[in-house]
Amino acid sequence: VWSFAQDLHYSQFYLHPLHFNPAQTGNFQGMWRAGGIYRGQWASVPVNYRSFGGSFDYKLRQGETQTQALGLTLQHDEAGDGGLNWTQIGLSGAWAQALSETQTIAAGFGLSVVQRSVDLSGLRFKNQWNGDVLDPSAPSGELLNRNSGLSPSLSAGVNWHYQNPDSRNGADLGLGAAHLNRPRINFADDEKQQLPMRFVVSARGALQMTEQTDLVGFGLGQLMDQNREIIAGAGLRRWLDPLTALQFSLAWRVGDAVVPAVQLERDSWTFGLSYDWNISAFDQATRGRGGIELTAVYRTLPAPPVKTLKTCPVF
Repeated sequence: VWSFAQDLHYSQFYLHPLHFNPAQTGNFQGMWRAGGIYRGQWASVPVNYRSFGGSFDYKLRQGETQTQALGLTLQHDEAGDGGLNWTQIGLSGAWAQALSETQTIAAGFGLSVVQRSVDLSGLRFKNQWNGDVLDPSAPSGELLNRNSGLSPSLSAGVNWHYQNPDSRNGADLGLGAAHLNRPRINFADDEKQQLPMRFVVSARGALQMTEQTDLVGFGLGQLMDQNREIIAGAGLRRWLDPLTALQFSLAWRVGDAVVPAVQLERDSWTFGLSYDWNISAFDQATRGRGGIELTAVYRTLPAPPVKTLKTCPVF
């Protein structure tokens, strides 16, 4: 006995990039970055679904033309009466090469350990129905040899980065692939079911419109066996001062949800809040209520250049 599975997905994917592409490791200003994300969806349905993610990446070496970085990611989700969950801990590494003053190309690789488990005591099966009532103590008739297991998972990706040093114009375009070795996900020893590979295309960009206003855009497409996800959005970012910006955006997950989001950047911190308003056929159960998503990212910013000072003569 086994079940099909999909990976975690997030509406604010641009604030949790290591989950989608290991080549994004080290792709930020500063020396290190730490972030967390929480997603809770379908609370109005008995099988509410919660996801947690965390990441940390650090630049081992940053030169004028090359950068090497390492990253750590932690993922966990849980759903249903049986507490079906997925836990993933992984390392990633990326090497970036400058193509010009404004462009960089990066390649990344990742190795994770994934665990899939379920609490069988919380599940009920048709064989436990005795004709009159459901008897939870009756045998389930399911041939489940174990309720958890560990498997390795490999990932790889590339990313192109553009940043104009004289403005806030910038862009990223990446391609990632996860579960290249197709880890096992079944709970029965007599079955050999493997997790399909997941392919991701992502893009984001910013165009400076005025001294204080930027136009932002982002998009992501995922393919995992027969499952597809496409989300695209745009918005405006307003700079209140050189270290503070407020961003409003609206995204559409094709065939599923409309996602309004607000983002606050303050010094080294970025905070995000989004909400999925469900518009699919499933809204008959959710009543339009999809899920809330909260993010927080901290990164060390480069120190401002030291101003030239006139020194006093020494007597």
